[in-house]
Amino acid sequence: MITQLRRLLGRGSPAGQKSSSRERLEAAKRGALQPTLYADWGVPDTFDGRFEAVLALVSVEFARLTRDDRSAEADGLLAAFMQDVELALQSSGVSEAGMRKKMRAVETASFARVERLGKALREGSSTQVEILNSMFGGAEDASAQAKTAADRLDSLLHQLYAVDRNIEDAPALIDALGSA
Repeated sequence: MITQLRRLLGRGSPAGQKSSSRERLEAAKRGALQPTLYADWGVPDTFDGRFEAVLALVSVEFARLTRDDRSAEADGLLAAFMQDVELALQSSGVSEAGMRKKMRAVETASFARVERLGKALREGSSTQVEILNSMFGGAEDASAQAKTAADRLDSLLHQLYAVDRNIEDAPALIDALGSA
């Protein structure tokens, strides 16, 4: 009965939302793992570089869902992302004792970046400084290659935020934007 009521109200089942969130996260990860980003664009091919690429694509999808008044799905996406982060931290050897503190720090920093990128997308302004700060260690001393990579990522994020795009389009857009 509750499931039928949720469907009638357009809320779907929690299991369906969880599955949808996981699918969105997997699509963001597929986009972020495109070799072109690392080999041609200059995104750092490191754990942190890949993390930031996934977070940038998750940020776009979060902003799109929020824009479209789908906040429960947006929250589910961030929850799925943080579950993956926690699993990665456990796999990397972070102790149980240190996990809570580490997760709090990662959540706080990640949510702040999601908000800053989302705000720039909503306003139609550049995300380049945020990308340079998070992926390349700062905007002031960024190399020409880092600035080019940030420009391309900014273009990708804005195109994905467009009304007729979704996170599944990331790999094709990366290919369309081409190599350096």
